[in-house]
Amino acid sequence: MEQLIGAQIREIVEKRGMTVTEFAKRINKSRENAYSIFSRKTIDTGLLVLIGEVLSFDFFKQYSTDYRLLEGNYEQNLAENRMLRDYNLLLKKDKK
Repeated sequence: MEQLIGAQIREIVEKRGMTVTEFAKRINKSRENAYSIFSRKTIDTGLLVLIGEVLSFDFFKQYSTDYRLLEGNYEQNLAENRMLRDYNLLLKKDKK
């Protein structure tokens, strides 16, 4: 089961060594609101962008299936491109 977004935010806040008070101030919310964020299953994207900036963490990259698929395709395409380039160089050498 995937971790709730609020629990993940809390975990990252703790990993950064940030207090809840400091985190709340940096996202312009009260401590009570910060604790509320930690229990959420979902979160507004605008707030998530701000939290990501404050914590230096890209939540969207992690949760975007399309991005992960594209990233995997990119690596595969890069490897295929290298292989084709090498093959092309070999063909050129054979023609000489």
